[in-house]
Order: sequence, then C-alpha cells, then structure tokens
Amino acid sequence: MAGLEALLRRQRAVVALVLAIVVVVLAFGLPSASSEEGSTQSSAETASGQRAADGAQLGRTTGVVSPPEPQPRLEPVRLQPGEQPPQFVVLSMDGGCETRSGVMRDLLDTADRIQAHFTFFLSGLCLVPHDRSTDYHAPGHEPGESDLPFADPDMVATRIDTLSRAYRSGHEIGTHFLGHFCGDLSQGQHTGVGLWNAEDWRSEIAQARNFLDTWPVRNPTAQAADLPFDASVMKGSRTPCLLGDRPELHAALEAEGFRYDASDPGGLSWPKRFENSPLWNFPLPALRLDQTNLWVLSMDYNFLANQNNARTDGDQATCDRVEQQTYQTYVNSLDAVLAGNRAPLILGSHLNSWLCGAYVKSIHRFLDDTAVNHPDVQFISFQELADWLEAQDPAVLTELQQRPGERSY
Repeated sequence: MAGLEALLRRQRAVVALVLAIVVVVLAFGLPSASSEEGSTQSSAETASGQRAADGAQLGRTTGVVSPPEPQPRLEPVRLQPGEQPPQFVVLSMDGGCETRSGVMRDLLDTADRIQAHFTFFLSGLCLVPHDRSTDYHAPGHEPGESDLPFADPDMVATRIDTLSRAYRSGHEIGTHFLGHFCGDLSQGQHTGVGLWNAEDWRSEIAQARNFLDTWPVRNPTAQAADLPFDASVMKGSRTPCLLGDRPELHAALEAEGFRYDASDPGGLSWPKRFENSPLWNFPLPALRLDQTNLWVLSMDYNFLANQNNARTDGDQATCDRVEQQTYQTYVNSLDAVLAGNRAPLILGSHLNSWLCGAYVKSIHRFLDDTAVNHPDVQFISFQELADWLEAQDPAVLTELQQRPGERSY
C-alpha cells in the first residue's frame, strides 16, 4: 500500500506539471472552456436575475426542455450471490463540447454503431460567447476572467445540436465546471480551485447550470432547437486539473444533489463511496503503459506527459507510436480486469487533436475492436454505473469491493 500511495502522489505531481503546460491547449483542443464560477451563491443568483431580464428583452429566456425528456438508460440487473459481474468500461470526455473538426460527432457515430453510452463532462463556457464573458464571475477573479477561452459564437448552435443528439442517444452530461483555474502548477503552487470553499463551488455550479439552461440569452442569433434536457441532469463532476479541497468540494456536491465525483486517482478496483459521504468515488485508475514499467492515470494528458514530454505536436512516426501504445495500454488493462477482478475500466480523455489525433484514434480503435473481440463488454456512463452499484445486494457489492486491485499485468 505504501508503494501505491507513493505512486498516486507521483501521479498527482504529473497531473500538475502537464496541465501547467497544456492548459491553453485544453481550451479549444477539446472544444472551449472548462471550469469556474462566481464569487458567492448570492452573487450567482443576482447575476442569474439580470440574465433573465436580458433574456426577456430578447424574447427567449431558456433553451431547454424542463423537466428533461426521458433518456435511454441501462436497466441494472441484480446479481445473485457468486454470479460473475458484467465487465463495464466507462469512457468519460472532459470538455464535452463539439469541436470544429467534429470530434464529438464522430465519437457519437462510433457509440451508435456499438451501442455504447459515454459521459461528457461539459465545460460550460463553450456556450458563452466572448461578448458575454463578463456574465461569468469566478471566485477571486474579476468578471470575465477565465483560464480557458470563451465560445466562438458561430459554434454554439452546432454544440447545442450535438449535445441534444448525445442526450437522446443515452449519453450522460456531467460538469467540468467553467474557468479552469488551477494556479501556477509549473511552480507546484496548487492554487485556483484548490483554494475554493463549499460556497465557491456552489456558486460555480449555479453559474454552470444557468449558462446551460439560458444559453439563448447569450446567443440570440444561434439557430438551434431547445436542448431536450435541463441542468438538473448533471449529477456528476470532474474538477479542473483534478484539484479541489475534497471536504469542501464534497459538501458542495452533496448540497447540490450530485451522485458522484470522478476527480481522484485510483486503481483497477471496484468503486466505493467516499468516506462519510453518499457520493460515489469514480477515480481515474493508474494503468501500466504498454512496453514500460510506468503506471499512468488513464487520462490522455497523463499519457502525453509520459509519451511525448507533454508536447502536443510531433512527426508522423511519433503520432503512430503514441496511438499504438495508447491503444495497446487500453487493451492490456481490459484484459487484466476481464481475467481478474472484473472491476469497471474507467478511461478519461478530451475531444482534442493532439499528435495527429492519436488519442482520439486510439479510443475509436479500442471501442470497435472491443465490440468485436469482447461482445459482452458493456460501455456505460457513470450514472449507469451508479445505478448498477446501487441495485446490488449489499453483501454482493461488498464482496466485489473487497477484491484486490489488478497490478500484476
């Protein structure tokens, strides 16, 4: 256990270093914007009231169906004692907004083909255009400040349409928050969201919900139909840079009705709830990087740090090498849990084009090949995983959670 704790500490350090280097790339290398919020809950409500007044002048104050339309969802099956659990894979995408090259659309096409559901952690500023940037008030910052860009207005309608398609296809919409303030990580200074208290996080959540539900207020010329869901469907989160004071974050998430957080590092083990909390802990596991002895969190930017010194460009040979190594790492990790504890394989990525699109290409290959080679594997969302876990007999679930993590492959 001491070795694993040391590994996780090193992984946190890698996360910090990489995000310092690639924080700007994450903005529109995914789509646009990521996390942050307003100064207090009351300030968020005041801003919300002003936005509603603005929207009334435009004639359209909301752009969502409330309550949300019914959504396709996996029906959980209760295991019998001694019965082998299904093998789940959970693919989660930070950013969660369409890009100009259509990365999200292509991923949805693959999901349709193999009957998969994913989780998209929405970076809410991708629906807020530059000229409305001051609507956003992050704690400790001036109005309109963000460490990631705001939206290009001509992309908003496309993003709304793609989010609508994703929801109606059964994919989960969670939150990656707004302004993505991480602090000066190159100097090891975990500031930014790492200093937020529960009220700061609640203000961020309030603004993220408002930006989603009232998207036409800031985009009066965007030609898109209402979203088939409102912000009430957002029940899970991943924090910027995986940072945040956990007791303060969890207090906010619990107060706002969330079910889980997916910001912690972990291993190839069955998920548990956080201690003294109703929230599920869905961590990014450390995976053994193919052909190495390195254990790397299952997020593309962690791979990037180890495969190409955090550089997002490279020649074709580098792109091909990274794609193959990433793909094989996914395959090896799935084989390990299939033959071992059957824990859900949790993977994280972004909608980006790093290294000739190597990470997105490796995901598509992994999805298609797994559907052929392991047709019983189920690609599900975090919400569906929480549904399944909560449907199990407590004694059966405890037995799964007590199975050792996979480390021998």
